[in-house]
Amino acid sequence: MALTRIQSEFAYQSSSGGQTYYFSVVVDESGNYGVRNIRTPTGANCSSYESLPQSVIDDINTAIGQVENFMTTTSALNGSETFAAETYKDITFATPLASASYRVNYDKADFIEVRTVNKTTTGFRMEVNVTYTGTIGWDLFI
Repeated sequence: MALTRIQSEFAYQSSSGGQTYYFSVVVDESGNYGVRNIRTPTGANCSSYESLPQSVIDDINTAIGQVENFMTTTSALNGSETFAAETYKDITFATPLASASYRVNYDKADFIEVRTVNKTTTGFRMEVNVTYTGTIGWDLFI
């Protein structure tokens, strides 16, 4: 059995007007970032930002940025690829890894899907769901 991390979660608290709010920033195995488990000072779960003070929303956005920075600085390998009307890029490692049990997170500015296919010890294929022109960053975690 191979061990693979499929999700990372970072818990935060934010104070506004003497009241404390709690939330989690989550990163899944595809490198998608999300916010969940938002709890108000009364302990109620909050499903949207609409009822939150602006300072808490600002803290949530700051926390997402912190998690993105953390994930980038703790990755084993990283880089970026520029697509020019393409649907995939093959990534080759300078030095082979010990195994292909790694996870790749992606950073993209556009609303597209990216997946990792053909993982080997010497590289992987970054595949997008549309013909794409732009740059996508990647971070590899062992």
